[in-house]
Amino acid sequence: MLAGAAMAGCDWSSASSRQVEIRFWNLFTGPDGATMLKIVRQFNQENPDIHVIMQRIERGTYYNKLFVAGLGGRGPEVFIVHTDALARVSQANFVRTTDDMVGPGKIPAEDFDPNVWRAVYHNGHHYAIPLDIHLMGMYYNRRLLKQAKIPAPPKTRDEFLDALHRIKGLNRPDTWGFVYTWQRTNVYTCIRQNGGDIFTPDFSATTINSPAVVEALQFCCDLVNENLVPKPENTDSWVGFRQGNVGICWEGIYMLQDLQSQTDLDWGATPVPVLFKQPAAWCNSHNLCMRADLTDRKLEASQRFVRYVSDHSLDWAAGGQIPVRRSLRNSARFATMYAQSQFAREIPYAAYMPGVPFVFEYMDEYEFAIEKALLGSESPQAALDNAAKNITRIIERYRNPEASRQMIRRKLA
Repeated sequence: MLAGAAMAGCDWSSASSRQVEIRFWNLFTGPDGATMLKIVRQFNQENPDIHVIMQRIERGTYYNKLFVAGLGGRGPEVFIVHTDALARVSQANFVRTTDDMVGPGKIPAEDFDPNVWRAVYHNGHHYAIPLDIHLMGMYYNRRLLKQAKIPAPPKTRDEFLDALHRIKGLNRPDTWGFVYTWQRTNVYTCIRQNGGDIFTPDFSATTINSPAVVEALQFCCDLVNENLVPKPENTDSWVGFRQGNVGICWEGIYMLQDLQSQTDLDWGATPVPVLFKQPAAWCNSHNLCMRADLTDRKLEASQRFVRYVSDHSLDWAAGGQIPVRRSLRNSARFATMYAQSQFAREIPYAAYMPGVPFVFEYMDEYEFAIEKALLGSESPQAALDNAAKNITRIIERYRNPEASRQMIRRKLA
């Protein structure tokens, strides 16, 4: 009996020592977290030699915690990073390159869309395996469009403006044809459609106050000034759409579960209309990253987990995302995902916001400028000129960090 117990104890200890533990951090704190947890549990069941522990962290604190842990050498083995934040993370040197995970017998590079794969490339290396692409598309209320005698969701500027005029005030005073949801994404889509962007191609200077950007923001403001769109402070836009008081709105595929849980709204999904010179739609991606110092069994286990999640990203897509693997999007299963399939048509012209090491700093300036313009407290030109000055200072600080530190010391002295 004692011998049997000793043998059982020995077997348990040996099995335990063979199992590799991996920590997986992400910011999937909503229903998407439940979807990812199912994938993690399935992986653990199919890979008894590896145990993945998933930790969900609120977005507001996620990157701060990730940086503190990463720079302190205590970061998770696998973690999620948005595409526009990847340059900052890779510059901190706690994320491993993923070049050795792609190629013959591995994940085929050609299975990623070129613009998606290029977006995780920094300083000569790829630093992530893209998991999804959460595009912004157009949701529309079929009932309101039908009442307004609009035969199809708008595809051009003229059709878009016509829809705004026809739907405004239909049935009740607070009915709107269009509302701004997330100002960052809505305005950036217009900027990119007009050929503008926030930086030069080499990111050495800001172009946030260029004529193309000013013109795009002016158009967005004119919709408010002409009372075709409510001021962002005057309405809860997404709630208004869900209540049936908004004809069309631009939002991300990540809002899909809200609509799928609602049975009293007849809604549709389609790409955003082209209001300027070229098609473009804001997007971002969740990317699977690994800690830089992984070796041996930890590295092999982490790579196996990352590959597994990538291979099973159709399960992830079912929770309200779009997989970046072309082979998965060409499957019969993906064809049954209505909204995801519609928004996926935008991938060839998907517009990521610039990924630079100072992403959070410039994003604050950008959002503050467009908010002031949309609220009418400053003209688009003035708001963007001020943003350009501040972003230029940010660029200079990153070019000469020692001078910046000396300036701070002088102020504190």
